[in-house]
Amino acid sequence: MGWYVLFALMAAFGVLCALWVLFGWLLLPVRGEWLLYPGRQGGLSFVPVYLWLRDLGLVRCPLIVADLGLDREEKMYLEEKGIEVYSPAELPERLGMGAKTQ
Repeated sequence: MGWYVLFALMAAFGVLCALWVLFGWLLLPVRGEWLLYPGRQGGLSFVPVYLWLRDLGLVRCPLIVADLGLDREEKMYLEEKGIEVYSPAELPERLGMGAKTQ
């Protein structure tokens, strides 16, 4: 009798997990905007998470990394993965911020 309860609980948990995944696929992906991340030397912990979400198709906006002291190897790694790297002076122009001229 205990095995039936255990199998019923496992089946219910499996159905719950399947519904959770289906609900996640129904969410609208982020499009048309950008994500800005401050890149410091040795502090690119968000990049693997972004790449994983991008590979799953849940994030479609570009990741822009502000170069706040990145190594040359880190810059090369980011550029290989298709991530844009800008210096703090170049960021306002890339993001379309600042004074508008006519």
